Amino acid sequence: MVSVYEAGILVAVASYGFSALAAPLFGKRFAKAAFYASSLLTLFTLLYIAAAMGSEPYVTVFSGAVVFDKYSLFLVTMAVTVFLLAGLGAHSVTESWDAGDAFYAVLSLIALGLVAIGFARTVYLAYTAWIMAAVSAYILIAMRKNGISAETAIKYGVTGSVATILLLLGVVLYYIVHGDVYMAPGLLQTEAVFTVPVVALAIIAAGFKMGVVPFHAWAVDVYGNARPVAVAAASALAKLIVALLVIKLLTPFAQGAPQTLFWVAALLAVLTMFYGNLGGAAAVKDSPQKALAYSSVGQAGYIVVGFATLASLAGINTKAALAGIALHTVAYAFSKLASFQVLDAACGDEPCKWERLRGLAHRSPAAAIAMTIALMNLMGLPFTLGFWSKLYLLVAAASASAWLAFLMLLNFAIAAYYYGYMLYQLVQKPSQETPAIRDDYRVYAALIAALITIALAVQPWKIYGIPLYGYTTPP
Repeated sequence: MVSVYEAGILVAVASYGFSALAAPLFGKRFAKAAFYASSLLTLFTLLYIAAAMGSEPYVTVFSGAVVFDKYSLFLVTMAVTVFLLAGLGAHSVTESWDAGDAFYAVLSLIALGLVAIGFARTVYLAYTAWIMAAVSAYILIAMRKNGISAETAIKYGVTGSVATILLLLGVVLYYIVHGDVYMAPGLLQTEAVFTVPVVALAIIAAGFKMGVVPFHAWAVDVYGNARPVAVAAASALAKLIVALLVIKLLTPFAQGAPQTLFWVAALLAVLTMFYGNLGGAAAVKDSPQKALAYSSVGQAGYIVVGFATLASLAGINTKAALAGIALHTVAYAFSKLASFQVLDAACGDEPCKWERLRGLAHRSPAAAIAMTIALMNLMGLPFTLGFWSKLYLLVAAASASAWLAFLMLLNFAIAAYYYGYMLYQLVQKPSQETPAIRDDYRVYAALIAALITIALAVQPWKIYGIPLYGYTTPP
């Protein structure tokens, strides 16, 4: 007999599968309606599964190939919400696109890939889902069908292909080191000659996907030049897919090779934080979109700090690291969704310069509120979800290394400069030539996303100690 958990997975697969493969055949309106219905049905299913689990830390189904734990349920639920809002924001934009119906099919494939990655317990299922979500993101960037979209999609696709190949190598080595295909504690081989390549390949694959230095070259070009409404979804995917998969791949090495995990991840985190934030500070006066693109690199550095502090070394607060990764990934995804949707409402297909965004508070208060909350989250100001996520990551970093915590604080200060500059520009008086902004679906989606981050900041401590299969729970 099929359990409620198995039925839940089947519902998500069937609904998103229909939305991706069949709905576009009936036109744009039907494709949109099918995507919204699939997302809402999947959200209801995830909430029902969370309630059915009760106090159980995890549940395995389908002969152990799929596992539900509270950590993954939280992230997957937030991911589905993010892409529902991404689809809502593009509702009117895609009407003029030749491939407007395919836009929602691609969003469905991305959401389905994230659901599969989040609950996969075997490396082959997770890797297959990674390919589906990653390739769909390349298509999403190219869907506008103009020169800039084509160029950025090629760059995104080439670097993404490298990440996928490296991840495949990591998966093969993972099987050799771990002894089976399950992402669970325990290592068959603990010698550094075996463990270091797997940890390095996993982090490098994540680095290409998130924009971690020195694997970041594509990030600024893609996020800084592609159509913002597409970037809103692609930038959220990059962090969510890594947080859901790489954290599971690294779990056995947190105990089996903790020194390797800590030093490799910490070094990459420091390089990434400084490159992204210094780049954002240099680019902010030229282009708000370029500044947010560099910001994405800097924010990736904070998440990699969380990966470093997952290492089971004496004194490290790994519970704070897990909570920080989860909350920061969610805060980032909603904040970038909101900010890029506002950029699209202000700039559209035009290059996004400050002339389009300056004085936003006078032209569209709703858009200005959404952008302000998003920037406050990215800055990590008190009473926002970004504040709590950075606080947890900082606590974890301080428990591991005082220098790592100091370098994080220094980067917080650098980022505060360019985020503050962006907030300042929003309240300036706009020029008479600046076109008006119409409050459409993009602004509504951005405002909802921003308000969700405020709602999630009410009781962020509930994520502290949330069980992740294989890390805080036994195999």
